Amino acid sequence: MRTIKFKGKRVKDGQWIYGNLADYSFSVLQNTINKKVIFSNIVSFATDNFGFVVNDCEVDPATVGQFTGLLDKNGNEIYEGDILLLNTTGLREHCIVEWNSEKAGWCISLKVAGKWTLGVRTLGAWMNEADFRIQGNRFDNPELLNEK
Repeated sequence: MRTIKFKGKRVKDGQWIYGNLADYSFSVLQNTINKKVIFSNIVSFATDNFGFVVNDCEVDPATVGQFTGLLDKNGNEIYEGDILLLNTTGLREHCIVEWNSEKAGWCISLKVAGKWTLGVRTLGAWMNEADFRIQGNRFDNPELLNEK
């Protein structure tokens, strides 16, 4: 059984929060407000006196990444959008974790001839012959993607 959880940067203060992901919408007069929220308990999450989700749970939708179910060499959870240092025989490169629809699995993108290319091998397959260490993520550490 795999753990399904997400991370996202909280709108309120830019801090990363982890847990369940939900689309939350409510209407005020003729306006509908949509938010992405992440909360630790799906049964009860923080709302104000009127039943609206408090800002502690709201995340920037562009920063949401799903847990891959895999851990790096140091035991840290690997999420979509994480930048990993791939270390294997003859190769030591930064790569980024992304979903590959054709493989229906988490893969890594590597820079090949100056262009980012989504790999066709799943991250799990790479784990058998390489070690990965999380170096950051594409939101906090974009400079890692511009190397070379």
